[in-house]
Amino acid sequence: MRFHDSIFIFFSLASLYQHVHGARQVVRPKEKMTTSEEVKPWLRTVYGSQKELVTPTVIAGVTFSEKPEETPNPLKPWVSLEHDGRPKTIKPEINKGRTKKGRPDYSTYFKTVSSHTYSYEELKAHNMGPNEVFVEEEYIDEDDTYVSLNPIVRCTPNLYFNKGLAKDIRSEPFCTPYENSRWKVDKTYFVTWYTRFFTDENSGKVADKVRVHLSYVKENPVEKGNYKRDIPATFFSSEWIDNDNGLMPVEVRDEWLQDQFDRRIVVSVQPIYISDEDFDPLQYGILLYITKGSKVFKPTKEQLALDDAGITNDQWYYVALSIPTVVVVFFVFMYFFLYANGKNRDFTDVTRKALNKKRRVLGKFSEMKKFKNMKNHKYTELPSYKKTSKQN
Repeated sequence: MRFHDSIFIFFSLASLYQHVHGARQVVRPKEKMTTSEEVKPWLRTVYGSQKELVTPTVIAGVTFSEKPEETPNPLKPWVSLEHDGRPKTIKPEINKGRTKKGRPDYSTYFKTVSSHTYSYEELKAHNMGPNEVFVEEEYIDEDDTYVSLNPIVRCTPNLYFNKGLAKDIRSEPFCTPYENSRWKVDKTYFVTWYTRFFTDENSGKVADKVRVHLSYVKENPVEKGNYKRDIPATFFSSEWIDNDNGLMPVEVRDEWLQDQFDRRIVVSVQPIYISDEDFDPLQYGILLYITKGSKVFKPTKEQLALDDAGITNDQWYYVALSIPTVVVVFFVFMYFFLYANGKNRDFTDVTRKALNKKRRVLGKFSEMKKFKNMKNHKYTELPSYKKTSKQN
């Protein structure tokens, strides 16, 4: 071992040893935010003269039917949703005169298109011919008397995601939750869908009532990648709810797991114009998991053996900490040992002996057992090459 190689190994091990920490990081619990603000009913007038009492409701930290401010505030926080359906608050910002993270613009997704055809006699436009007609499309705003009380972002087709094994299937009519999300017990998640997706083909009207179903999904491991699934049971069905907002909160219950750690389920929405017999949860459903939460792994055989030997977690911690120290000390000792005896190392005798074994004399070929019966010809009997006069 050369001197430079020894130095390289020594410093490499020293740097590795520095990454072995002898202290555990302290995890400080997060402070819980509390509020003393009490949600109170408020009075409003709807449709011109009808008085109505509105009672706010708090779900998963989100206040629904909250009394609006007298002066509209463009920087008022609004509520978006994580991929699994958990609410998150968005605070708008003004930067260089522009509002960032502002409330979503729903464009014409919730407007109704009305077409009007006008003749020349009706308009009398100077640039129309006598036989021309003009078709005008008008977008009529929806009735926001009650949808305006919803603080959560509404689902629109531009918020769809791709699902399926190849991620090539649109998630319509759902915006949340995303496929393969994990819902934890005792947590609340919001299922959101585009309300106008449920339009009856016969009447052309949007369904005014829907209900949400949660169904167990049985997957065969062999057929898992081919999306061949069976629905053994629907374990939750909501009441018929209004389709105006296109959302419903779901609080995951422990009994839904049926003594298992997690279950595969499908979330589906049934419009009122489809009967129970004709409704297929898998046609537009979203597949996800419900789970107890973070997994607590069982002790391994190695851990059980350490416990039987009387080595606790703290003792094993110090044992693991001492291993790199022993390795470093050993290499330091080897370095100084090789350095001190560097001049006394002479391997010429060993190399000479090895070379002599390779150079042993084989003897005469005629005496070798392998070549005894071989008849050799005299050298004169071998063909020879003679030069001709032309070659001279």
